[in-house]
Amino acid sequence: MKKIMMWTFLLAIFGCCNANLESTKISLEEIEEMFSNMEANGVYTDTTLLWGYFFTSNKKDDFEKVANELKNKGFEFVDIFQADDKSYWLHLERKEIHNAKSLYELDEELYEIAGKYKITYDGFDVGNVDEDRPLERDTYVVPEEFKTVDHQKDSFPCLLIGNTAFDRFPHKEEFCYFIKVTTPYNMDEESMLPVQGELDELDKFELFFENNLTQKNIKNYYVFRDTHKGIRNFYIVTNDKVGAKEVIDNLSQSGEQRPFEFEISTDKEWSLYNAFREKI
Repeated sequence: MKKIMMWTFLLAIFGCCNANLESTKISLEEIEEMFSNMEANGVYTDTTLLWGYFFTSNKKDDFEKVANELKNKGFEFVDIFQADDKSYWLHLERKEIHNAKSLYELDEELYEIAGKYKITYDGFDVGNVDEDRPLERDTYVVPEEFKTVDHQKDSFPCLLIGNTAFDRFPHKEEFCYFIKVTTPYNMDEESMLPVQGELDELDKFELFFENNLTQKNIKNYYVFRDTHKGIRNFYIVTNDKVGAKEVIDNLSQSGEQRPFEFEISTDKEWSLYNAFREKI
């Protein structure tokens, strides 16, 4: 079995006990979460993929019967193997398109077949139909892998948070225009960090900013921010410097939001992001 960038949901690897079938069934919510994670990573889930299905038992006597029954449903036999714990595994696969609901319904059928032969259906994996290639994905989709750190700067705490998934972003040369937005906030006199309630207002402001760019068809990504001594800076990257400036100029002149200043710099080396990553 050779699948690159393969998503797997096998109950055994999560330490579940095969003896209690009901407690180990994969729920619809878990499958929905898996699809959400795949889509957040840019995986094209609405296309034909190679889905693998796994059964396990302490003996393999009925595996051939199970395989033959599923072959009639379009499944292909892959392998019967014995794991290190001496349990036996049956692996079948089928090329098909799934969403969370259809995969859950198929799982229910496979649980029923497993119960008929007194074996355990243990889960699935998915990969490209070409097993030598990774799952196809939209490389412009950036998953959310935010990390935070606080450190002392000028004897006051400085809070950093950013999306480290940009480590793997392949379009840095295209998205080389960094928008730095600076806004003051109401601060605690001792820590100089935002007072209670101000954090929510700052978050709303950032979201308002992103949404306005997106609504004007300006492609953009939120990259990172810092909070220090009464000032919040957040950084958004785009591939449209002219369009972004026009949108932000209009926001600035409207006076609809909290006061802010901005600057757009060209940073093809992503030095701003790299400096942030050195602190995380």
